[in-house]
Amino acid sequence: MGYHNFNDIVGEISLERRARIEALKQEARADAVAFNLAELRRHREMTQVELAQCLERTQASVSAMESAGDNLLSTYRSVIESLGGHLEMVAVFDNERVVLPGSS
Repeated sequence: MGYHNFNDIVGEISLERRARIEALKQEARADAVAFNLAELRRHREMTQVELAQCLERTQASVSAMESAGDNLLSTYRSVIESLGGHLEMVAVFDNERVVLPGSS
């Protein structure tokens, strides 16, 4: 079997389709980003002290939470909400993504 040029196989791609492909690639990249709690806090440009104030905790408790490897889902939710976001839980099965109830 010989080699074929990709464009010869799929033909020309319309601008709309190219834009949709690019949007899907961006979405896939966003899904691939994985932060631990400390990285997420830094990404949102917040210090441990500032986050502690939002959570009504001490800076030391925020440090301990960021160092823990087994935080509760409620911990993630409170931190993410304090950073201005909301938590969504999604179950992934092959090509299907299911948003779990009560997660947004």
